[in-house]
Amino acid sequence: MPPAFWEASDQLRDALDAWHMGQVIAAYRTHPHHGSPLPQEMVARWMGNTQTQLSRIESGAPIADLTKLIRWAQMLRIPEELLWFKLPRQRPPAGEIHRLPAAGATSTFPPQRGRGSTYSDVPDQYRVIAHVGEVVIVAMDRRTFLAGSGAGFLVGGKVMPLASYKQVAPEAIEYLASQIDGFYAAEATLGPHTVIPSVLVQQEVLRQFLTVARGDARRALLRTNAAYAGLVTWLYQDAGDLGTASHWANHTLEFAHRVGDTQLIRHALTNKAMICTDEQDGPGTLDLTSAALMDETELCPKVRVQAMQQSAHGFALMGDRRGADYALDKAAAFLPQVDDEYPWYNACRRTPGYIEAQRATCYNRLGLGAEAVALWEQVITGLPATARRDAGVYRARQAVACAQAHQPDAVVEAVGQAVTIAQETSSARLRQELDGVWHHLAPWHDHAVGHEVKELLAQL
Repeated sequence: MPPAFWEASDQLRDALDAWHMGQVIAAYRTHPHHGSPLPQEMVARWMGNTQTQLSRIESGAPIADLTKLIRWAQMLRIPEELLWFKLPRQRPPAGEIHRLPAAGATSTFPPQRGRGSTYSDVPDQYRVIAHVGEVVIVAMDRRTFLAGSGAGFLVGGKVMPLASYKQVAPEAIEYLASQIDGFYAAEATLGPHTVIPSVLVQQEVLRQFLTVARGDARRALLRTNAAYAGLVTWLYQDAGDLGTASHWANHTLEFAHRVGDTQLIRHALTNKAMICTDEQDGPGTLDLTSAALMDETELCPKVRVQAMQQSAHGFALMGDRRGADYALDKAAAFLPQVDDEYPWYNACRRTPGYIEAQRATCYNRLGLGAEAVALWEQVITGLPATARRDAGVYRARQAVACAQAHQPDAVVEAVGQAVTIAQETSSARLRQELDGVWHHLAPWHDHAVGHEVKELLAQL
């Protein structure tokens, strides 16, 4: 944050003066600089806590644990001169071995490979096991870790060693799985391109772990790897790269079969159906969702909701409104029952008005703009401020519905808001949605409304 951030809020200054880190975090979250308060759940993920734990930290007695205070101060980048305790000096080990980034963070390591720069200075106790772009993943021996080198696998702000490179710490697997929802949330705010590099790093870590893991640890890794492959599939879909998305969808299905988990296999089939939907392939979508819903009563509610809502899009692409409504009504009936621990497809619980958004999208596909307009306004009004990408996509779809309903002035307003978000998030999906608006606005291309929308789209 800029220096003025720390001086502009009386609440923040009072919290710092009171030596109460919980109040500092609360003041940080609600600072006017953000425009709207940062959700407690999101900041809790940054800290490696739950929303309930953060609520207690903010409202409870001051925290005295110096380790936690230091970690949270570093997380928020609080200027050291404002703190009531000293931050430790950073002493990187020889050879500049760097930690892996926390989930959602951008990569800032290793040292740039400039002229004369190599990894030959890496001590013997560190072994480079993979390169992912500008990221180096290293293995280390336990003795080095216990000697306090500070290198290793970064888990929730703490260094988690591998007992050896032949064992995988269970905490590391649990941490990787716990980050998936945070990546989805980050993508919804920032768009895919900012998130993809960090996710690929985690994917590579999982791949390396799988080369040595056995037994229960290997099974847990395969589950987590399938969940990450599904996440990467979605990220590339949103980036507009359906070829790469299809590649990762196949990986998701392969990992699911290697685990032998029926729920995961059906989730992977629905991921592939999503790509068919993006390709406007209604029959392909229905083929895959029908396979996903085979022996439906054996499936958990989340998988049923995912496959049913996706089949609704297949019906809509086929021009079958009755089929689309029937599938969405069934999905809506199961939505309150979703209570599993699977780390994927939590958007159905996290997104307000989820089924209504799917129904409005299907109505757009069916050319029922007049019925979709009201649904879009309802859905968009209920979105949290952090769902920027979704808000942009929904505004673009609302513009299509308005054009179908012969409301050209409303098209201009919706497109203007969507263009602003497209510039912020670089979402190819959102840009494709906006391209579709121009097609539906054909009757007004030579009118003032058409010229105004064309100027807005030209900004992209």
